[in-house]
Amino acid sequence: MERRSFLKSSAIAAGAVVSGSLAHAAASPVSKPVIEKHNFKLKYAPHFGMFRQSAGEDLLDQLQFMADAGFTAFEDNNMKGRDVATQEKIASKMANLGLEMGVFVAHTIYWTEPSLTTGNKESLDQFLKEITESVEVAKRVNAKWMTVVCHHVLETSSGKRAGHSTGQ
Repeated sequence: MERRSFLKSSAIAAGAVVSGSLAHAAASPVSKPVIEKHNFKLKYAPHFGMFRQSAGEDLLDQLQFMADAGFTAFEDNNMKGRDVATQEKIASKMANLGLEMGVFVAHTIYWTEPSLTTGNKESLDQFLKEITESVEVAKRVNAKWMTVVCHHVLETSSGKRAGHSTGQ
């Protein structure tokens, strides 16, 4: 076959494929993107918002999308701040989809100042109250793990991290 004939035939074939695909796309109703399910061997745990462009703003639809994509776990750092009814809906949807609850943040985190290491009774009381509340959230959403940050870390002028504690 001559190169010129081959190129001409290839261009015609490619045009037919593209026009056929465009005609099929035009005839198809608008729907959410279809993704191929992947069987992850590790418990990768996406969180709300990661797939909102594909699944929409609804939290339960986002969970469905995660499960459809093959994820087997989910995390939500804001779970404790959600109302009980929402937590229960999320837990029910996760149970139906076979999604395991990953971590959520259990208490107020003070990123720029020490809290639990100061010896301040009010800080300790607040922490214990929030942890007690978080245990209830964990029961509600079938969580086994919570994120707890009990000390902040400062970077020194040399760029090394150093723990900081007052009230030693």
